[in-house]
Amino acid sequence: MNKWIYIVLLVGLFAISTSPIIAKLLPVVPAVAIAFWRMATASSILWAYSLIKPQPQIKEGNIKLVFFAGFLMAMHFIFWFGALKLTSIASTTILGIVAPAFTLIFERFYYKRELSWATIFALFIIFIGCLVVQINDIENVGGAALGNIMAIVSAIFLGGLFLLGSIIRKTTPVISYTRMLFSVSAIVLLIVSFVLHSPLLGYSNIDYFWLLMLGLVPTLIGHTAFSYSVKFISPSVIAAIPLGEPIIASGLAWLLFSEKVSFNVAVGGIFIGIGLILLIKNNTEK
Repeated sequence: MNKWIYIVLLVGLFAISTSPIIAKLLPVVPAVAIAFWRMATASSILWAYSLIKPQPQIKEGNIKLVFFAGFLMAMHFIFWFGALKLTSIASTTILGIVAPAFTLIFERFYYKRELSWATIFALFIIFIGCLVVQINDIENVGGAALGNIMAIVSAIFLGGLFLLGSIIRKTTPVISYTRMLFSVSAIVLLIVSFVLHSPLLGYSNIDYFWLLMLGLVPTLIGHTAFSYSVKFISPSVIAAIPLGEPIIASGLAWLLFSEKVSFNVAVGGIFIGIGLILLIKNNTEK
């Protein structure tokens, strides 16, 4: 495996770690609107780039998969940004990185693989970690507890997205894939915004600036880096690279917002981290 792939993934990791920080700077913008503008900005830039440098078309057999992947990405962002509105950055990012567990489960059914006892043990540790993170918020059903659950749901959608991405990227260039992926996601989010009566316009200039940054940094740089790398590395491993996001994002949240990490969230995060490391170790394919 070439070392440059790790550099690409490291850049992607730092890029996506800015996402929860920027989202916290948008307190009056609904989660669906944040997600829409993030996808719309990124897709517009990629299509503009394609006018300068034309990209290959997606093969007909992959079009349905890309549409499904776009739907999964839209749902991931709705729940993930929704979680940030209700719970802490630390809790959202820690619970959000359990995506590899779901990727592995989806791979098990798609490729009809048996799960080893070591893998089952790793999944159990991750499950315990999720419970520990949730323990102090369990009575706050409409607040932090709901936010924690939404973060886990967002991870389920992300896990499925990485599996589909690994299939599509085998025959599809990264720009061709991501421009369509982000476009489909933006369309889904546009429909959801109408259904939920979530306004997309009427915000301040500074809000639109941060929405633009969301489309540029964590999306174009971050997710495109992962979409590019998934061709060369197992989707379970790619989904686990954001393992460092809670550390970076929580550190930035502490510096910028004085947001402290509670003891149970830290302990739960350690359990989840150990479980993910074991998961990667036992399921690296490439």
